[in-house]
Amino acid sequence: MSYFHVNTGILFSSKICVITAYVLTMLFFGCGGSSGSDATDTTNISVIPPPPEPIPDPINVKPFPSGIYESAAAMRNPETDIVANTPRSPGQVGVLVKVNWNLCGEDLECLFDTIQLNLDSAASLGLQVGLGVTDGDNLPQSIKDACTIFEFEFRGEPASMCLPWDQQYIAAKVALITQLAQRFDQHPALSYVYFTGACSTNGLEGHCRIDQQAFTKVGYTQEVLSASYLSIMNAYVEHFTVTPIVFEAHAIFDQPNLWEAVWAEVASTGKVGVAAWWCAERLSLNGRETATIWPLIQAIATETFAICQTVASFSSEPYRFSDSTLNLDYGEQTDWHENDTQAAFQETFDWLQGVTVHAGQAEPIVAFTTVEMWSQDLKNEAFTSRLANF
Repeated sequence: MSYFHVNTGILFSSKICVITAYVLTMLFFGCGGSSGSDATDTTNISVIPPPPEPIPDPINVKPFPSGIYESAAAMRNPETDIVANTPRSPGQVGVLVKVNWNLCGEDLECLFDTIQLNLDSAASLGLQVGLGVTDGDNLPQSIKDACTIFEFEFRGEPASMCLPWDQQYIAAKVALITQLAQRFDQHPALSYVYFTGACSTNGLEGHCRIDQQAFTKVGYTQEVLSASYLSIMNAYVEHFTVTPIVFEAHAIFDQPNLWEAVWAEVASTGKVGVAAWWCAERLSLNGRETATIWPLIQAIATETFAICQTVASFSSEPYRFSDSTLNLDYGEQTDWHENDTQAAFQETFDWLQGVTVHAGQAEPIVAFTTVEMWSQDLKNEAFTSRLANF
């Protein structure tokens, strides 16, 4: 509502006169028929603008992620709404959105608009988003042109990355993190954001599957790589002030040291968790890149939160949860059946929820709070009941 000021004195007659807030100047001798001018001088009327819309209170701290998320396929084209196509299965609370840093080439505004599209879509559907912006081979060309490149192969294809300690790369990465946080940290649909590092051979996971000797020749040491990863993690912690941060953990060159150093740096913040994208009972006990990192994952699960992304789809690859040395039998690649999919699913969920163990652990584990499910498994009606009650 607009308001006006009265500039001259008002005379009262024997009758009570109601003066509206819309009149700035009234010249009169009395109400209703008194002698004097009936005209209103509006030449000096000034309008008080309406009060501004209230600004929503900022989010102080978001809760740790929990529940079932779809691990959606990586985005291939700009302005793609991955979230709109999620199965929305019973029990599902969110979607993991994976997007390449170079999705739009050099156009960061296009990249951010695509992320915005998915976050807004999730908000409209009452869902949450875990966000991972890739690193490694997936950098805009201008950044690769400015940094020292290390070439490698990924799945038989040539790939390249900036050396993780290259200062041009670090500056570009910190700038990206800063801008992402400025735009999305307060978005209510953003549940958690993934740390990603240069040495991730697929851009998201915490492994570094390259030739260690060749890497050493160009300057790699555990200390140098750790220092570069810490500088990136500190940027996430500094700029994402309310959104939980998560890093995926594999042993790097068979050692857990790098991720132990990262955790030691950020444990006191109380807002960093861990993910295992190789999540399977057998791999917590056997596995060159996984068994050695398992104690750290359990330690972090105790302090903050842990995310399980299963090593494979129960629906199509139950045999990948098998290990004959541990008496875990869910079929073989050339010989598996529907009962294997059910057994792998039910027993793995018993394990990851801390209900029971089936192999070498002495007692149930500290449970994972979140599971990033393969899309095929979310659509499997045989799994619906358990997922709905996760």
